[in-house]
Formats: sequence, structure tokens, C-alpha cells
Amino acid sequence: MKKIFLFFFLTYFSFSAFTASGATTTSGIGVLEEIGDLIRNIAIAGAVLMIVIGGFLWMTSGGNPSQISNAKDRIYAAIFGLVIIALAEIIANLVGAVGK
Repeated sequence: MKKIFLFFFLTYFSFSAFTASGATTTSGIGVLEEIGDLIRNIAIAGAVLMIVIGGFLWMTSGGNPSQISNAKDRIYAAIFGLVIIALAEIIANLVGAVGK
């Protein structure tokens, strides 16, 4: 797991640190935007993973109501997390558009 995270981290920053002109992002705002994008992407991947795990738990519950409830709660929480991520992105874009 550590190797996968390290590979993702290094790949993300090695490719995303360059702009279309080939220059690196060295400003403080650019670095903060890159870190924010990384955190958002990890949160989205984690939420999707939780939905998959919840679906697996539901499929393997064998009809046990407590396990089905646990799986549903996990799926609902992950979907709620995705909604929060989307709303945060929308609000950040609106605030950024007003500030320009």
C-alpha cells in the first residue's frame, strides 16, 4: 500500500507541476492549488473505495440485517462525502470567480 501511495504521489506531482508552457509552478498559490487538488483526488478515490467496500459487504451479508445496515451506512456516508467534496469545489470556484 505504501508503494502504491508513493507511486501515485510522485507521479501526480511530477506531471502536474508543469504548466502548458513547460514552466514549473513555483508560486505559493500554485503549490497550494496542487496540494488541494491532490487532497480532493485522494478523498474522491477514498469515497469510491468505500462505496465498493459497502457494496461488497452488502453482497456478502447473507441476509443479516445488521450487516446490511452497516453496509448501507457505509455507502450513504461515502455518497455524502462525495456531495460535500462537490459542494466545496463549487463554493471554491464561486469565491475564486468573485475575487478576480
